[in-house]
Amino acid sequence: MSRHGRYIKFIETYCRAPKGVGHGKPMKLAGFQKSWLEEALAEGISTAVMPTPAGNGKSTFGGSVGVAATFMDDETGEPQVPIIATTIGQAIRSVYGVAASMVKNEPELARRSVTFTGIATPRVWVPYNEGLLFPISNDIDGIQGLDPSLAIIDELGFQPVAVWSSMLARDGKRERSLIWGTGTPGLDRDNALWAIREMVLEGRKPASMAWREYAADIGCLVDDRAQWRKGNPALVAGFMRESGLESALGMPEAHFRVFRLGQWVDGVDGWLGKDGRAVWERGDSDYELVADAPTWAGVDVGIKRDSTSVCLVQYRTDLPTKLHATWRIWVPTEDEPVDVTDVMQHLRDMDSLYDLREISFDPRFFDVPAKLLLDEGLKLVEIPQSPERMTPIIGDLYTRVRAGLITHPPDKLAGQQVLNAIPRLNERGMTLSKGKSRGRIDSAISLGLAVDRAVHQTTQFRSNYETDRLTVAGAREPT
Repeated sequence: MSRHGRYIKFIETYCRAPKGVGHGKPMKLAGFQKSWLEEALAEGISTAVMPTPAGNGKSTFGGSVGVAATFMDDETGEPQVPIIATTIGQAIRSVYGVAASMVKNEPELARRSVTFTGIATPRVWVPYNEGLLFPISNDIDGIQGLDPSLAIIDELGFQPVAVWSSMLARDGKRERSLIWGTGTPGLDRDNALWAIREMVLEGRKPASMAWREYAADIGCLVDDRAQWRKGNPALVAGFMRESGLESALGMPEAHFRVFRLGQWVDGVDGWLGKDGRAVWERGDSDYELVADAPTWAGVDVGIKRDSTSVCLVQYRTDLPTKLHATWRIWVPTEDEPVDVTDVMQHLRDMDSLYDLREISFDPRFFDVPAKLLLDEGLKLVEIPQSPERMTPIIGDLYTRVRAGLITHPPDKLAGQQVLNAIPRLNERGMTLSKGKSRGRIDSAISLGLAVDRAVHQTTQFRSNYETDRLTVAGAREPT
């Protein structure tokens, strides 16, 4: 019998669905699940990723595959089946919890195994083959020690890219192993599932990867029943109710598209609104900054974890009511923080290339470099990241972006950082939150600082840094 055939036979004999249609009875895999097992377990496949909208049985299916992989003999040695989620608790509530329930509710599986329920180390151990099924968080240090025969990563759309990369680094320890990834689209594109999907769309999918995506067509009507069936194979298989999707139509449209149609609509919770990505991408332009033209800069410096971004803006010569923005971004690594001297040299170069009128900066990590640059003759304006200063800056930036008054190149990294930002509301309006955001937002902050300087230009500068900081940075409250 083929490998996938043995999995199907085991699942349909011993695994009882703990919830949903047919709960308490031996599972009957749907056609799409059987065909996916055939693809995922084929010779030469080491990674298998199948994103679907919510409600298509990912946890139950994944749990049954995890149980089969733990109890069945593995030609590579003792089966090790980790269930990886954001936290151990999340893993227990999803795939591992389903798998443990299947073991508990099938007498033959319960008799052949020992289930440990300790808070720190829950696991299912199978003595006769030393198989081990266990939940684990996505902590990189913990992942490094794994030697999985089959690893299941839950909700890839909300997992960092580093988690997927760390699991790929585990591949090769055994003659044969499989990394099984599932999930719905994330609320942004800074996640493992988007990175994998982008690789597939660009034609870079390795031959050792199985990939199948279920999603409705982009731009379809949200109440198109045919598109519901296209994106939700469980509807066709008969274990999802159409009435559940009808009820879900009451949620915000962007959320319905992400969670029930499997579409990528990121920026959903972002500061630019539920259509944030569409709003931002309307500003894509191949316009280029003009040498020696009046230019304003914004600098947001991060040292250890955050990136560093320098944004330049100019009023366009062809559309003088619009500003055009470009970025230079430095991203730190685990071993190498951002070298602030590189940022300083970039500003010197930009000052030589353009008529750099003002450089607005957050003083938190750039105070001393700013003093040095000011002494060299560059014109720096300190803007502390306080709600009083940033609220009007972000409010004005929001209005200009939504009105189409800011253009920019289709810079993927800068655009993602802009869309990562989450609004923090206060009595005056909103600022942008780093702490609540899903990724780095330095490009958004540097854009706001640069646009503010272009709109509220200061013309008087003094050579002494301390005088400048008092008179220039405080000369005019941004409005």
